[in-house]
Amino acid sequence: MPAMQGLAAPTMESELRALALAALLTPACAAYARFASRRLRPGLPRLAALSPTFPVFVYLPCMFRSLHLRLFSTFFHTWLATNKLVLLALDLGPLHPSLPLLPFLLSAGLPIKVRHDPSRQPASSNQPPPPPVAEFLRPCARSALLLCCLAAAYPYAAGWLPVYALHYLYCVQIFLTLDLVLSSAALGAAALLGGGAAMERQFSAPLAVASLGGFWGRQWNLMAVDLLRASAYEPVHARWGRDAGVVAAFLMSGILHELLYWYMTLRRPTGEMLLFFLSQAAFQIAERWARAAGLWRPPKPVAYLLVTAFMVVTISEMFFGPFVRAGTDVRLTEETRALVAMVWTAAKRLIRTSGVVSR
Repeated sequence: MPAMQGLAAPTMESELRALALAALLTPACAAYARFASRRLRPGLPRLAALSPTFPVFVYLPCMFRSLHLRLFSTFFHTWLATNKLVLLALDLGPLHPSLPLLPFLLSAGLPIKVRHDPSRQPASSNQPPPPPVAEFLRPCARSALLLCCLAAAYPYAAGWLPVYALHYLYCVQIFLTLDLVLSSAALGAAALLGGGAAMERQFSAPLAVASLGGFWGRQWNLMAVDLLRASAYEPVHARWGRDAGVVAAFLMSGILHELLYWYMTLRRPTGEMLLFFLSQAAFQIAERWARAAGLWRPPKPVAYLLVTAFMVVTISEMFFGPFVRAGTDVRLTEETRALVAMVWTAAKRLIRTSGVVSR
């Protein structure tokens, strides 16, 4: 696997400077968006007023050298924040001018969803109630522990594991990393908003995959799913039907992942991200047709095995391929090991210091 070239190595100084700028620019843009939205009607006037914030959110990932921070800035700012503000301009989505300032800023800048106005929820909604804030502590602790184990195991496993098995571990690492960061963001937002805040989990057992529709619609990255549903699926579904809406949502996701590829590698997108997501749309539609016709109703253990194998193979060949060729996986693994080593060193110092104090 080649080492990644083109992006300078991160330093503590460079990343802290970028984090400080992002921490200033994100709430400033969100506060301006709330101010403008309260004074302009939905539609073109509000969209025009909010458009100056879009280049800021598109640029923010470029300030980071760490691939992890570029990834999360792309997700938080370029994808979610921009999408939320476009929906706000149309009076859709999770943001609303009536939100108090702090919940608005947090909802705009972080991948969280705060239940703020029951009157805007459908009367027939059968969604389960959001978990209590304490429930976010468990995934944080679990994900942090398992990530440390993966980081320690990679040097020994990478040399002899088959490619698909190694890429399955990459899938597990992506889930654990996202779950740790998103749960931590929800915990931090809940602490700032107080005990009355109701947060929603972003994952629902995504490693137990029995159907493509269930995985993409109800198990994986639910904040992104909600935004894709509002910005792509529902408008297209209303005009051209359900299957066209599914294709539109996956098409938008593919374009966003092509942009992520550029942010992470500084290389021209290859189109493989787009092909991967369009193929997922086609197979999801085919799965639903086959299920409706009675042609696809395997026992659950068989469904878990077949769908998981399908996901691993397609992700390995079409999703991870461009990143692996660019050396992104090597750089991400190095960053993960460096972070684990830093945390472990800090923990040992803390234990040593506490032992000296106790004497």
